[in-house]
Amino acid sequence: MRTIDESRLEQTLRGINIPACPAVLGELMGELRKPLTNGKRVAQLIGEDVGLASVVVRSANSPLFGTRRQIASVDEATRLLGFGMLTSLVQEALLRSAVATRDASLERFWDSSRYTASASAQLARIVGGTRPETAYTFGLFRDCGIPLLVQRFPDYKQILRAANQATDRWFTDVEDEALNTNHAVIGYLLARSWGLADTVSQGILMHHDYSIFADPAGLEVESCTLVAINVIAEHVVGTHLRTVQDAEWGKGREPIARFLGYTPTEMDDIADDLLYWLDEQKNQEAA
Repeated sequence: MRTIDESRLEQTLRGINIPACPAVLGELMGELRKPLTNGKRVAQLIGEDVGLASVVVRSANSPLFGTRRQIASVDEATRLLGFGMLTSLVQEALLRSAVATRDASLERFWDSSRYTASASAQLARIVGGTRPETAYTFGLFRDCGIPLLVQRFPDYKQILRAANQATDRWFTDVEDEALNTNHAVIGYLLARSWGLADTVSQGILMHHDYSIFADPAGLEVESCTLVAINVIAEHVVGTHLRTVQDAEWGKGREPIARFLGYTPTEMDDIADDLLYWLDEQKNQEAA
């Protein structure tokens, strides 16, 4: 298992506010961990917060989830999507609320995260190695450190641009050089404090270090799979939203293909199919 230097955490987090896990999420996760989950209790926990319930229901009606009927309640969302995906929608709503910022440009960040999460879930159904709801959660949380660093460092967007364009260095190395921390570390700490699975939080910590596909060094296979899925999903969503940054795809394409057991050409075909799927969902939403 990969770790961070806990002794340097105080220095790393100076001035960075990691939101505490919302009480409703803690209760919900506790209920879902029980051998026999009480569906009524799950719906009750979500329904006690009218704002949260409305966001969850609105999200559940997105074409990205492929439901063929209008969902009118949390109970219906549970029956049609299952506990796992419902929890992912709750996490999404709470995450956006917890790291809310007045920076209007970050609305594009949240849109991209949502599409990446949905694309990741779809990829998990194709390549296996993890559950779709786990891939969805990973897609949501893997970059959650970015808005927290935007709040802390006035020049972070310039650093982010430089990291996005770096072709010969890991993305997080650029951040480390400028800030002595990076969004993957911050995301890992938030995911861990919110009680997400170790495979998710560990994957978030390493999600820009593609050396893990040759030498995982104790990182679980599922964590590596989540990272691989995420890179493909980010590339496809960037193309779909016309915000593509090919530096990460260029660094990750071949090692990820080897890890997943595909040729680069086969993986390109999977990416093309996923792009077609996203375009179809967008057309349904516009209809």
